[in-house]
Amino acid sequence: MKQLIAALFLCAPLTFAGGAPFSVEAREDVSADFPGAPRLHSFAFAQWQGKWVFIGGRTNGYHSVGGGPAEFMRADANDQVWVIDTTVHPARTYHAPVADLPASHVAVKDQWIASAFSRIQVGDKLYIAGGYGQDHTGSWVTHALLSVVSIPALVEGVMHGKVPPESVRFLETPWVQSAGGGLIKIPGGNFYLVMGHVFTGSYTAFEGNAEENTKHASQIYLEEVRELKITEGEEIAVELLQRFHDSEFHRRDLNVVPLYSPKGAGFAAYGGVFTPRTQLNYTKPVYMVPGQGLFVDSIFEQKMHSYSTARLLLYDKAKATMYTTFFGGISRNFWDAYAKAFVEYPTHGDRNAAVYLDGLQWNDQISSLARGMNESDGKTVEWVHAAELPAYLGTDGFFIPRDDLAEVDPGTQILDLGPLRGKRTLVGYLYGGIRAFPYRFPYDKSAQPYNAGTIPSKASESILNVYLTVPGE
Repeated sequence: MKQLIAALFLCAPLTFAGGAPFSVEAREDVSADFPGAPRLHSFAFAQWQGKWVFIGGRTNGYHSVGGGPAEFMRADANDQVWVIDTTVHPARTYHAPVADLPASHVAVKDQWIASAFSRIQVGDKLYIAGGYGQDHTGSWVTHALLSVVSIPALVEGVMHGKVPPESVRFLETPWVQSAGGGLIKIPGGNFYLVMGHVFTGSYTAFEGNAEENTKHASQIYLEEVRELKITEGEEIAVELLQRFHDSEFHRRDLNVVPLYSPKGAGFAAYGGVFTPRTQLNYTKPVYMVPGQGLFVDSIFEQKMHSYSTARLLLYDKAKATMYTTFFGGISRNFWDAYAKAFVEYPTHGDRNAAVYLDGLQWNDQISSLARGMNESDGKTVEWVHAAELPAYLGTDGFFIPRDDLAEVDPGTQILDLGPLRGKRTLVGYLYGGIRAFPYRFPYDKSAQPYNAGTIPSKASESILNVYLTVPGE
């Protein structure tokens, strides 16, 4: 192991003049304030007038890790729709079974117990696209379904013990078939389905055939971004407007987030897996910026947070800068505070070796990216916050912002940094996701790591307060 440590790669980050623009911490567990809250990861989420809504996702740990099954078993799927009313203290939790939907909604019933959806909330509607899981016939599929959910109607129904069928409209279409991608709506514009893959069949069968496609189990990356027009009249319609291809779009389990600029809203895609030759992560961000279109940032290399995780979004109007903060998750690097450098996690061996490290490790750090959004200042800077998470959390979890904080523009889901300047603010909560235990006894970084694929994990039971401290002018 000492030889592995000696081979680690160090790289110094870009820095800010005068120090980082803010700091983030998330250590205070307030799950006792949310009795009955479900333990989930990889779910679809919405919030409405102080109510939190959870659909789908998983109740167990990371698949094929720590001796668990590689399959996404239906028995481990979240089969309830959950509503948490945070307007009272302690919060009150309600749930209703997806199975109560009528037979006419069988496609929705299958999708809503899947995971790795693409989802976006637009006003009082939640759009859920795709997702992977075991359907009512026992087959593992990536769903070709778009669900459009009336959040107020769903909340009202679940709080009275049922999932009302009139709260969801749906359409089967191949244009939304994806798992591990992202769905974004540009305010005043169209939807974008961003990357992901279509997996069909058993993960065990796929791995047993050296991850080569067969008629029984196959994986096909979308390798594209699709611009979609969704029309909601008497019937829902989805029209494909454009398809954008690039070799950098061969990604799944990435972070797709809204973006803001002086010219309006766009989106960004960060990280994702797996690179075809090395089976590692992608490091070049992908941006859709008004006036600049869709492009890959070929200059910047993202060090931290390679996999889907919880994200906090902020925009500073005074400096025309977009900030994206990532919590824990799975990373190619970690930040060594003593060396003041990013350090790559080692790769070693293969699945049949006594020591197998795949280079993508569970991480307990919080990092941020700053992106200048003026056309003359398209530079990205990355830094890691001093406060670590209390455990290896974040993967496939969710940052839930306080709904009384100002957004930079209504509907963008991006908080305005300006009103938060000069103080420490509770900005929201880190909810759910996977908790991993990547190191052997005594279970800290001084111990030997578990081999990749054998790391114990479970759905996190924590709900952490997230604090943001922004220096004054």
